[in-house]
Amino acid sequence: HGAKFVEFLRFYSGGEYEEAEVELVINGDFLNLLQMDYLGAHTHLVTERITTYQVRSVIAGHPDVIDALREFTKKPRRSIAYVIGNHDQGLLFPRARRALREVIGPKLRFYDTHYDFEGVRIEHGHLYEPVNRCDLVNYAISDPMYPEPVLNLPWASLFVATSLTKIKKERPFVDKVKPFTSYMRWALIHDTAFALRAGVFIFLSFLRMAFLQMRHPLLDFRLNWARLKGVTIYPSFTGFARKVLRENPGIHTVIFGHTHVLQYKQWSGGREYFNIGTWNEVTSLEMADFGLQKKLTYAFIEQIAQNKRPRTRLREWRGHWDTLVDATNMPGR
Repeated sequence: HGAKFVEFLRFYSGGEYEEAEVELVINGDFLNLLQMDYLGAHTHLVTERITTYQVRSVIAGHPDVIDALREFTKKPRRSIAYVIGNHDQGLLFPRARRALREVIGPKLRFYDTHYDFEGVRIEHGHLYEPVNRCDLVNYAISDPMYPEPVLNLPWASLFVATSLTKIKKERPFVDKVKPFTSYMRWALIHDTAFALRAGVFIFLSFLRMAFLQMRHPLLDFRLNWARLKGVTIYPSFTGFARKVLRENPGIHTVIFGHTHVLQYKQWSGGREYFNIGTWNEVTSLEMADFGLQKKLTYAFIEQIAQNKRPRTRLREWRGHWDTLVDATNMPGR
Protein backbone atom coordinates (compact mmCIF):
# COMPACT_ATOMS: atom_id res chain seq x y z
CA HIS A 1 0.00 0.00 0.00
CA GLY A 2 2.80 2.38 -0.93
CA ALA A 3 0.51 4.95 -2.55
CA LYS A 4 -1.72 5.03 0.54
CA PHE A 5 1.29 5.47 2.79
CA VAL A 6 2.52 8.38 0.66
CA GLU A 7 -0.90 10.03 1.05
CA PHE A 8 -0.73 9.37 4.78
CA LEU A 9 2.64 11.14 5.13
CA ARG A 10 1.52 14.11 3.04
CA PHE A 11 -1.63 14.50 5.13
CA TYR A 12 0.42 14.84 8.32
CA SER A 13 2.88 17.16 6.58
CA GLY A 14 0.44 19.96 5.74
CA GLY A 15 -3.05 21.28 6.30
CA GLU A 16 -4.02 21.49 9.95
CA TYR A 17 -0.66 19.89 10.88
CA GLU A 18 1.47 22.39 8.95
CA GLU A 19 2.69 24.17 12.09
CA ALA A 20 2.50 21.19 14.45
CA GLU A 21 5.38 19.05 15.65
CA VAL A 22 4.82 15.62 14.11
CA GLU A 23 6.83 12.47 14.74
CA LEU A 24 6.28 9.27 12.79
CA VAL A 25 7.04 6.13 14.82
CA ILE A 26 7.62 3.02 12.70
CA ASN A 27 6.98 0.08 15.02
CA GLY A 28 9.06 -2.66 13.41
CA ASP A 29 8.82 -4.92 10.34
CA PHE A 30 8.63 -1.94 7.97
CA LEU A 31 11.33 -3.58 5.83
CA ASN A 32 10.70 -7.30 5.41
CA LEU A 33 14.40 -8.17 5.20
CA LEU A 34 13.79 -11.62 6.67
CA GLN A 35 11.99 -12.87 3.56
CA MET A 36 14.24 -11.16 1.00
CA ASP A 37 16.66 -13.07 -1.17
CA TYR A 38 20.26 -12.15 -1.88
CA LEU A 39 21.18 -12.38 -5.58
CA GLY A 40 18.29 -14.78 -6.16
CA ALA A 41 18.86 -17.09 -3.18
CA HIS A 42 17.47 -17.13 0.36
CA THR A 43 20.01 -17.63 3.11
CA HIS A 44 20.03 -17.80 6.90
CA LEU A 45 23.69 -16.72 6.97
CA VAL A 46 22.93 -13.01 6.89
CA THR A 47 25.90 -10.65 7.08
CA GLU A 48 26.13 -6.87 7.31
CA ARG A 49 27.02 -6.74 3.61
CA ILE A 50 23.95 -8.79 2.67
CA THR A 51 21.63 -6.70 4.87
CA THR A 52 22.96 -3.45 3.40
CA TYR A 53 22.37 -4.85 -0.08
CA GLN A 54 18.79 -5.76 0.90
CA VAL A 55 18.12 -2.28 2.32
CA ARG A 56 19.37 -0.67 -0.88
CA SER A 57 17.19 -3.07 -2.89
CA VAL A 58 14.13 -1.92 -0.92
CA ILE A 59 15.11 1.71 -1.50
CA ALA A 60 15.40 1.09 -5.25
CA GLY A 61 12.15 -0.90 -5.35
CA HIS A 62 9.97 1.63 -3.50
CA PRO A 63 11.16 5.08 -4.61
CA ASP A 64 7.78 6.72 -3.98
CA VAL A 65 7.73 5.67 -0.32
CA ILE A 66 11.38 6.58 0.28
CA ASP A 67 10.89 9.97 -1.41
CA ALA A 68 7.83 10.63 0.77
CA LEU A 69 9.77 9.76 3.93
CA ARG A 70 12.62 12.04 2.88
CA GLU A 71 10.25 14.93 2.09
CA PHE A 72 8.52 14.38 5.43
CA THR A 73 11.76 14.77 7.39
CA LYS A 74 12.81 17.82 5.36
CA LYS A 75 9.96 19.81 6.80
CA PRO A 76 10.59 21.66 10.07
CA ARG A 77 9.50 19.93 13.29
CA ARG A 78 9.29 16.53 11.61
CA SER A 79 11.17 13.38 12.64
CA ILE A 80 11.03 9.58 12.39
CA ALA A 81 11.65 7.03 15.16
CA TYR A 82 12.25 3.46 13.93
CA VAL A 83 11.73 0.63 16.44
CA ILE A 84 13.31 -2.56 15.12
CA GLY A 85 11.18 -5.72 14.78
CA ASN A 86 11.95 -9.35 14.03
CA HIS A 87 11.64 -9.04 10.25
CA ASP A 88 14.06 -6.11 10.07
CA GLN A 89 16.53 -7.32 12.71
CA GLY A 90 19.30 -6.72 10.18
CA LEU A 91 18.96 -2.99 10.91
CA LEU A 92 21.03 -3.68 14.03
CA PHE A 93 23.99 -3.54 11.64
CA PRO A 94 25.43 0.02 11.50
CA ARG A 95 26.01 0.02 7.73
CA ALA A 96 22.42 -1.05 7.07
CA ARG A 97 21.12 1.81 9.23
CA ARG A 98 23.46 4.22 7.52
CA ALA A 99 22.20 3.15 4.08
CA LEU A 100 18.61 4.01 5.09
CA ARG A 101 19.54 7.22 6.90
CA GLU A 102 21.54 8.44 3.89
CA VAL A 103 18.43 8.56 1.70
CA ILE A 104 15.78 9.53 4.29
CA GLY A 105 17.81 12.04 6.27
CA PRO A 106 19.53 12.60 9.62
CA LYS A 107 16.23 13.00 11.49
CA LEU A 108 15.72 9.21 11.32
CA ARG A 109 16.51 7.58 14.69
CA PHE A 110 16.67 3.86 15.52
CA TYR A 111 15.61 2.08 18.72
CA ASP A 112 16.70 -1.52 19.30
CA THR A 113 14.03 -2.52 21.84
CA HIS A 114 11.45 0.20 22.60
CA TYR A 115 10.77 3.92 22.48
CA ASP A 116 9.48 5.72 25.60
CA PHE A 117 8.12 9.25 25.81
CA GLU A 118 5.60 11.09 28.02
CA GLY A 119 4.48 7.83 29.70
CA VAL A 120 3.97 6.02 26.37
CA ARG A 121 5.96 2.89 25.49
CA ILE A 122 6.12 1.72 21.87
CA GLU A 123 7.73 -1.61 21.07
CA HIS A 124 7.29 -4.20 18.38
CA GLY A 125 6.61 -7.08 20.80
CA HIS A 126 8.65 -9.96 19.35
CA LEU A 127 11.07 -9.93 22.29
CA TYR A 128 8.34 -11.45 24.51
CA GLU A 129 8.18 -14.64 22.42
CA PRO A 130 10.92 -17.26 22.95
CA VAL A 131 10.86 -18.25 19.27
CA ASN A 132 11.30 -14.63 18.12
CA ARG A 133 13.51 -13.22 20.88
CA CYS A 134 16.89 -12.16 19.54
CA ASP A 135 20.10 -11.62 21.48
CA LEU A 136 20.60 -7.85 21.36
CA VAL A 137 24.01 -8.07 23.02
CA ASN A 138 25.40 -10.70 20.65
CA TYR A 139 23.28 -9.82 17.63
CA ALA A 140 26.12 -10.84 15.30
CA ILE A 141 28.31 -13.90 15.82
CA SER A 142 31.79 -14.64 14.51
CA ASP A 143 33.62 -17.86 13.84
CA PRO A 144 36.61 -18.87 11.68
CA MET A 145 34.22 -20.85 9.45
CA TYR A 146 32.42 -17.60 8.48
CA PRO A 147 34.24 -14.95 6.44
CA GLU A 148 32.09 -12.24 8.08
CA PRO A 149 30.02 -11.94 11.29
CA VAL A 150 26.57 -13.49 10.83
CA LEU A 151 23.28 -12.13 12.17
CA ASN A 152 22.26 -14.17 15.22
CA LEU A 153 18.70 -14.93 14.15
CA PRO A 154 16.12 -16.35 16.62
CA TRP A 155 14.59 -19.76 15.96
CA ALA A 156 11.43 -18.53 14.19
CA SER A 157 13.50 -16.32 11.87
CA LEU A 158 15.75 -19.26 11.03
CA PHE A 159 12.65 -21.30 10.16
CA VAL A 160 11.30 -18.51 7.95
CA ALA A 161 14.63 -18.09 6.18
CA THR A 162 15.19 -21.79 5.57
CA SER A 163 11.66 -23.14 5.04
CA LEU A 164 8.71 -20.73 4.98
CA THR A 165 10.01 -18.78 1.97
CA LYS A 166 9.87 -22.00 -0.07
CA ILE A 167 6.31 -22.82 1.04
CA LYS A 168 5.20 -19.28 0.14
CA LYS A 169 6.37 -19.77 -3.43
CA GLU A 170 3.38 -22.11 -3.82
CA ARG A 171 0.90 -20.38 -1.48
CA PRO A 172 2.02 -16.77 -0.88
CA PHE A 173 -0.87 -16.18 1.56
CA VAL A 174 -0.04 -19.06 3.92
CA ASP A 175 1.19 -16.78 6.74
CA LYS A 176 -1.65 -14.28 6.29
CA VAL A 177 -4.58 -16.50 7.33
CA LYS A 178 -6.07 -16.58 10.84
CA PRO A 179 -6.61 -18.68 12.82
CA PHE A 180 -3.90 -20.85 11.33
CA THR A 181 -5.36 -24.06 12.79
CA SER A 182 -8.60 -23.46 10.86
CA TYR A 183 -6.62 -22.92 7.67
CA MET A 184 -4.77 -26.22 8.21
CA ARG A 185 -8.09 -28.08 8.53
CA TRP A 186 -9.45 -26.31 5.45
CA ALA A 187 -6.30 -27.12 3.45
CA LEU A 188 -6.46 -30.82 4.33
CA ILE A 189 -9.97 -30.99 2.84
CA HIS A 190 -9.79 -28.53 -0.07
CA ASP A 191 -6.07 -28.36 -0.86
CA THR A 192 -5.07 -31.85 0.21
CA ALA A 193 -2.04 -32.38 -2.03
CA PHE A 194 -0.43 -29.11 -0.96
CA ALA A 195 -1.27 -29.63 2.74
CA LEU A 196 0.32 -33.09 2.78
CA ARG A 197 3.30 -31.93 0.75
CA ALA A 198 3.82 -28.91 3.02
CA GLY A 199 3.47 -31.07 6.15
CA VAL A 200 6.15 -33.47 4.96
CA PHE A 201 8.37 -30.56 3.93
CA ILE A 202 8.05 -28.91 7.38
CA PHE A 203 8.86 -32.20 9.12
CA LEU A 204 11.94 -32.69 6.95
CA SER A 205 12.85 -29.05 7.57
CA PHE A 206 12.99 -29.70 11.32
CA LEU A 207 15.35 -32.61 10.67
CA ARG A 208 17.44 -30.50 8.33
CA MET A 209 17.61 -27.69 10.90
CA ALA A 210 18.89 -30.20 13.44
CA PHE A 211 21.59 -31.14 10.93
CA LEU A 212 22.38 -27.48 10.36
CA GLN A 213 22.88 -27.17 14.12
CA MET A 214 25.78 -29.60 13.77
CA ARG A 215 27.19 -27.75 10.78
CA HIS A 216 26.69 -24.29 12.27
CA PRO A 217 26.94 -24.75 16.06
CA LEU A 218 26.87 -21.00 16.70
CA LEU A 219 23.40 -20.72 15.17
CA ASP A 220 20.77 -22.10 17.55
CA PHE A 221 18.40 -24.28 15.51
CA ARG A 222 17.15 -26.23 18.53
CA LEU A 223 13.39 -26.30 19.10
CA ASN A 224 13.23 -26.82 22.85
CA TRP A 225 10.10 -26.86 25.03
CA ALA A 226 10.34 -23.17 25.96
CA ARG A 227 10.36 -22.23 22.29
CA LEU A 228 7.70 -24.74 21.37
CA LYS A 229 5.32 -23.12 23.87
CA GLY A 230 5.99 -19.81 22.16
CA VAL A 231 4.89 -21.01 18.71
CA THR A 232 1.62 -19.14 18.36
CA ILE A 233 0.00 -17.74 15.24
CA TYR A 234 -1.60 -14.33 15.88
CA PRO A 235 -1.12 -14.35 19.68
CA SER A 236 -2.67 -11.89 22.12
CA PHE A 237 -0.15 -9.72 23.94
CA THR A 238 -2.57 -8.37 26.54
CA GLY A 239 -0.75 -10.15 29.37
CA PHE A 240 2.62 -8.77 28.29
CA ALA A 241 1.19 -5.25 28.07
CA ARG A 242 -0.24 -5.53 31.56
CA LYS A 243 3.12 -6.74 32.87
CA VAL A 244 4.89 -3.73 31.33
CA LEU A 245 2.38 -1.39 32.97
CA ARG A 246 2.71 -3.15 36.33
CA GLU A 247 6.53 -3.09 36.32
CA ASN A 248 6.85 0.49 35.05
CA PRO A 249 4.74 2.92 37.12
CA GLY A 250 5.70 5.81 34.85
CA ILE A 251 4.14 4.11 31.81
CA HIS A 252 0.41 4.55 31.24
CA THR A 253 0.13 3.48 27.58
CA VAL A 254 1.65 0.47 25.81
CA ILE A 255 1.60 0.11 22.01
CA PHE A 256 2.60 -3.17 20.34
CA GLY A 257 2.63 -4.43 16.76
CA HIS A 258 3.93 -7.87 15.66
CA THR A 259 0.73 -9.89 16.15
CA HIS A 260 -1.19 -8.34 13.19
CA VAL A 261 -4.28 -8.30 15.41
CA LEU A 262 -5.94 -4.95 16.11
CA GLN A 263 -6.59 -4.67 19.86
CA TYR A 264 -7.51 -2.23 22.62
CA LYS A 265 -7.68 -2.83 26.36
CA GLN A 266 -8.12 -0.48 29.30
CA TRP A 267 -7.48 -1.08 32.99
CA SER A 268 -8.02 0.92 36.17
CA GLY A 269 -6.24 4.22 36.42
CA GLY A 270 -6.67 4.84 32.72
CA ARG A 271 -3.83 2.50 31.77
CA GLU A 272 -4.20 1.41 28.14
CA TYR A 273 -2.90 -1.15 25.66
CA PHE A 274 -3.10 -0.73 21.90
CA ASN A 275 -2.09 -3.10 19.14
CA ILE A 276 -1.98 -1.26 15.84
CA GLY A 277 -2.66 -4.28 13.61
CA THR A 278 -1.01 -4.45 10.19
CA TRP A 279 -1.15 -2.87 6.76
CA ASN A 280 -0.97 -6.36 5.23
CA GLU A 281 -4.10 -8.14 4.02
CA VAL A 282 -5.24 -10.84 6.45
CA THR A 283 -7.81 -13.52 5.62
CA SER A 284 -9.98 -14.44 8.59
CA LEU A 285 -11.72 -17.81 8.80
CA GLU A 286 -13.63 -16.81 11.94
CA MET A 287 -17.34 -16.18 11.46
CA ALA A 288 -17.26 -12.90 13.40
CA ASP A 289 -14.99 -11.26 10.81
CA PHE A 290 -14.94 -13.78 7.94
CA GLY A 291 -13.15 -12.86 4.74
CA LEU A 292 -10.30 -10.72 3.49
CA GLN A 293 -9.47 -7.83 5.82
CA LYS A 294 -7.54 -4.76 4.80
CA LYS A 295 -7.44 -2.13 7.52
CA LEU A 296 -4.71 0.52 7.34
CA THR A 297 -4.79 1.20 11.08
CA TYR A 298 -2.40 3.20 13.23
CA ALA A 299 -2.15 4.83 16.65
CA PHE A 300 -2.62 8.59 16.76
CA ILE A 301 -0.93 10.09 19.84
CA GLU A 302 -1.84 13.69 20.52
CA GLN A 303 -0.20 15.99 23.05
CA ILE A 304 -3.09 18.33 23.75
CA ALA A 305 -1.30 20.57 26.29
CA GLN A 306 2.00 20.74 28.12
CA ASN A 307 2.22 18.74 31.35
CA LYS A 308 -0.87 16.80 30.29
CA ARG A 309 -0.98 13.11 29.50
CA PRO A 310 -0.93 12.42 25.73
CA ARG A 311 -4.17 11.05 24.31
CA THR A 312 -3.93 7.90 22.17
CA ARG A 313 -6.55 6.73 19.69
CA LEU A 314 -6.72 4.02 17.05
CA ARG A 315 -7.41 5.37 13.58
CA GLU A 316 -7.83 3.89 10.11
CA TRP A 317 -6.34 5.55 7.06
CA ARG A 318 -8.70 5.41 4.08
CA GLY A 319 -6.98 7.90 1.82
CA HIS A 320 -7.94 11.08 0.05
CA TRP A 321 -11.09 11.45 -2.03
CA ASP A 322 -10.11 11.63 -5.69
CA THR A 323 -11.55 14.97 -6.80
CA LEU A 324 -10.76 14.14 -10.43
CA VAL A 325 -13.60 11.58 -10.49
CA ASP A 326 -16.91 13.26 -11.36
CA ALA A 327 -19.62 11.07 -9.84
CA THR A 328 -22.29 12.68 -12.06
CA ASN A 329 -20.63 11.16 -15.15
CA MET A 330 -20.38 7.65 -13.79
CA PRO A 331 -22.44 4.88 -15.47
CA GLY A 332 -26.01 4.74 -14.24
CA ARG A 333 -26.13 8.42 -13.16
